[in-house]
This record gives sequence, structure tokens and C-alpha cells, in this order.
Amino acid sequence: MEVGINTALRASGGGYRQTGVSRYLTELTRSLRATAAGDDTITEFGLKLGPIGRRASTRILWEQSLLAADILRHRLDVFHGPVNALPVALRVPGVVTVHDLAFLRYPQHLPAARRAWLIGAIRHSARSAERVITISEHTARDLVDWLALDPGKIRVIPLAVSPAIRRLSGSELQVFRMRYGIERPYILAVGTLEPRKNLPMLMRAFAAIRDRVPHRLVLVGPEGWLTGELHDTIRALGLGDRLVLTGFVSDAELGGWYSASDLVAFPSWYEGFGLPLLEAMSCGAPVLASSTSSLPEVGGDAAVYAAPDDQEAWTSMLLELLGDESARERMSRAGLQRSRAYSWDRSARETWDVYREAAR
Repeated sequence: MEVGINTALRASGGGYRQTGVSRYLTELTRSLRATAAGDDTITEFGLKLGPIGRRASTRILWEQSLLAADILRHRLDVFHGPVNALPVALRVPGVVTVHDLAFLRYPQHLPAARRAWLIGAIRHSARSAERVITISEHTARDLVDWLALDPGKIRVIPLAVSPAIRRLSGSELQVFRMRYGIERPYILAVGTLEPRKNLPMLMRAFAAIRDRVPHRLVLVGPEGWLTGELHDTIRALGLGDRLVLTGFVSDAELGGWYSASDLVAFPSWYEGFGLPLLEAMSCGAPVLASSTSSLPEVGGDAAVYAAPDDQEAWTSMLLELLGDESARERMSRAGLQRSRAYSWDRSARETWDVYREAAR
């Protein structure tokens, strides 16, 4: 079977594109090649786009014009749009992965032009595709509710943790702490800095207990969009060196940040899957997450949850968990066990099954 995949985001370089969906592209394509049958081949489209791929507007133009023409020159059985969209002029069976519908639930959390594009692209792609992949049951339900889509064409295939993100312990962890000058214990939050991540609330909850705990709050992730409230909150709270913003870090470094943390906080308003939650658990970090969208589905009983709009609950639970080492150790063990149920090889095998369904 000849499969084509749009992997243009892998060529875009820099910024938030190297988190989230870019991680999905990298790990999925690697695992698809590793699990392919003898007669299965994969052609990646867009890897040589260069500067064109760094601007959303030019990349979308390429996807809807030159990409569609390029696909016609290949004898494909299936084409996969792994980031929410298929070319309108696609003439082979299509599979599209829809990651989340946050743009419908929280339209104020992203630029208007991006929201308009996602509404149009996902509506067309989900309806025209032979099969739709979602990364959680929650996103699948959202998609059915929004588009009255036939549930029979949707397949839920979860994400997994990159092999490059691994738990550090012993001397390795000590070296990591020394390298980054980590002297205080800390709470960790991971993700692109954008409104959906609800970081101002987390900072206010932390500020309410800063005089009662020795911890810092560390935010790991690149600058996203609409960060005005975030920076206003930073200035208003005056946390000084109790707040650390690392910017983007590599996967190898990310494993160290998770492993050295006392607690990972994930207060997001909405997630299609919530990969940082799974990454944290795979590194043995206890997790306090939002009780919304897909996060309880992914974390199960291994994490604890609070409503993202209940700052008092977050303040109380942060204080409680930071003061209860035995509870954090139990959560660590449970998280390690739960994270083992997810693997990219399994996700790739299930994706090959979807390709075969679509080709038929």
C-alpha cells in the first residue's frame, strides 16, 4: 500500500511548531515506518518547504494548491492529513487527524483568522475523508456533536510519549539539577504559552501559597499567541525569582524537568489529549490537572483534578499535595504504571489499520 502524509510542519522549524502536533508527526511517521508491512511505503510531502512552511498563510496555500497537484503525480492508495486538514482537491481516499475542537469551545483563546481557518478546514476534511482519526474519545464526541458525523468513520488512536523523554534518577538527576542550578523544589507546568493553558490562574494560585512553601513555579514552553494577560499577571504578582520561564526545551531536557519536579500542574481549559500529563507520569511526576475535556480520560486514577475556573481549589490542592510526600509517591507509582499502556508502536499499528480501511 502506498501512503502519503503531509509532514510540512516538521520542516517549519522553531517556536511552538516543535511541540504538540509536530511531536505527533515525528513520532507517528517514525513508528509507521518501523511497523510497515513488506509492501507498505510512505511518502512524506512538504519536508523541503523551508521558509514557506514557517508562515501559516503560505503553508496553507501550498497545502491547497501545489500539494494537491503533487499528490496526483504519485500513485497513492491513501493520503493522510495529520493536522486537521486535507486538500480540497484531493482525488485519493483521505484520512484526517483532528486533534481538538478548542476553537469552538474557547474561541477567545486564539486569533480570529486561525479560528476561521480551522472551522472551514476541519468541517470539509472530516466530512470528505474516508476515515477520521481523533486522539481521544472526548474529541471524537465533540466532532460527532458538531458535525453530526457518522461515528462509524471515526477511530480513536491515542498519543504516546517520545522515547527521548525519559525519567532521570540517581546521579543523572543530580547532574541535571547542577547543570540548571536547581536549588529549590519546584512545581512544573509544560506547554506553549497561550490562553488555553490557563497559566495566569495557576500563577495566582501559586502566589497565594508562596509564603507557605519553598517551591518555585517553573513554566516550560515557547511563547505562543495572545500572551498579554500572562505577562500582565507576571508583572502584577511580582513573583521575582520564584517564577521561572525556560522557553522551549528539547525532549532530552524535558525528561529532566519532569523528573526533578515535586508536582506537575496542568490547568488547561481544554485539551484534545494532554500529552504533558502522560509525559509527566512516564517520568514519575505526580500530576494535578484540570477536570475538563480529555485530561481525566488520559490520567485516570493516577492524577488528581480540579476545575480550571476554581482558583481556590487549585490553591488548596497545591498546598495539600506539596505537604504530603507519601501521596505524591503513590501518585508517582500509579502514573508510571498507567503510562505504560500507551506506545507509539501500538498507535502506528492502529493507524495502518485505518489506512487499509480507507483504501478499501
